[in-house]
Amino acid sequence: MIMNLTKTQSFTEKLAKEAGQILLKKFGKSKIAVNKSATDFATDADLASEKLIIQAIKKNFPKHNIIAEESSGNKKKPVPCPLSPDYCWIIDPLDGTKNFHFGLPNWCVSIALQHKGKSVVGVVYVPVIDDLFSAQKNKGTKLNNKKIHVSKTSQISKSIALVEIPRKHTSRNFKQDISAFTKSLNSVLRIRTLGAAAYELCLVASGAVDGYLDFSRNTKIWDVAAGELIVREASGKISDMTLPNSSPNNISILASNKKLHSAFKKLL
Repeated sequence: MIMNLTKTQSFTEKLAKEAGQILLKKFGKSKIAVNKSATDFATDADLASEKLIIQAIKKNFPKHNIIAEESSGNKKKPVPCPLSPDYCWIIDPLDGTKNFHFGLPNWCVSIALQHKGKSVVGVVYVPVIDDLFSAQKNKGTKLNNKKIHVSKTSQISKSIALVEIPRKHTSRNFKQDISAFTKSLNSVLRIRTLGAAAYELCLVASGAVDGYLDFSRNTKIWDVAAGELIVREASGKISDMTLPNSSPNNISILASNKKLHSAFKKLL
């Protein structure tokens, strides 16, 4: 099966914006709908956004597989669809749920289409500021239809990095992760954390920051499937830094421009 990726990208952009409008209507007044654990939950907004996205994909691509955060749980891979096993949509209907629920503006919609395990279309929409990040394999990355590129910073001491801070309740090596995070504070110019990995990867792609370092070891595939392509197509570099003894459902991502990647890798 050969797909028209340009049309698929346009479809994905439109769908992400539609989901974003649903979220905006619920921003500031969401309700917890599902308690996933003692420290994690999904809101009614997560569920509404995911429902819209899945329905649209099933209508337009009925033979494709789908992994979506709220309906797929901790599954890393979908049950293969015998009609079209090579294509899979990876959906985070609301990345930054806690930010959203507590009224913080750092949240987004993330949708990726993968072919044989590699993202070929990636879209991240940030409704609060109406920013649409979009990439297609071998076609570059755009922010609101304008080409973007990672930063040109070459010295780690002059870099600004976004980080995912270690979490005691999810890390198997909490002391080690805290130590690595603390050392990073002395290596870069500034550290920031936003709590929405998909959006943070897009900020690396746009050159707004120089790197994204995941010290939490708790990132999921739906957090990064779109952002990973967006970084790569903006001439950035991204690596899976997952530790061997981490949970198979958790990953740790490093993204940056190519000049700083090795230096950032030493910090993780």
